[in-house]
Amino acid sequence: MKDPAALVSLLVAVVAAAIIFFLPFGHREKLELAAGYALLILIFFYGMVVLSKMMTGAIDLKLLLGESGGGASMSRFQLLIFTFVIGLSFFFVVTSNTEAKFPDIPQSVLALLGISATTYGVSKGIQASSGLHSKEAAPGPAPTPQPPKAPLNP
Repeated sequence: MKDPAALVSLLVAVVAAAIIFFLPFGHREKLELAAGYALLILIFFYGMVVLSKMMTGAIDLKLLLGESGGGASMSRFQLLIFTFVIGLSFFFVVTSNTEAKFPDIPQSVLALLGISATTYGVSKGIQASSGLHSKEAAPGPAPTPQPPKAPLNP
């Protein structure tokens, strides 16, 4: 099997079959476990594909934190770091929680994440409007007039 998608599908099927046939749970618990592990395996392999493409250069990361004109973007950096910090913190809270319930997210965390995303959005808006005004202030050369074309009928 040289096709990675077939290999991943086979792995998902084997794990689901092992859960369904060998675990001593009820039908609902088996289905939840099989679906959860299948989703986990798929996300892991999608992540591995993205990482391998990033390492080979198929996915270009030059403008991840930079602007199209060159230089670094502090608003992009802030949004990226803050999102990773909040995501990792939330992941640790979920994995350390022994109860089977989704933890509450404090409103202050959501507000800070919203402020960070708004900062990025405002930054992009300012860049777009300043680029528009600079194009209006310095128009390109005027088009040269073309002589009229001769009619096609003789």
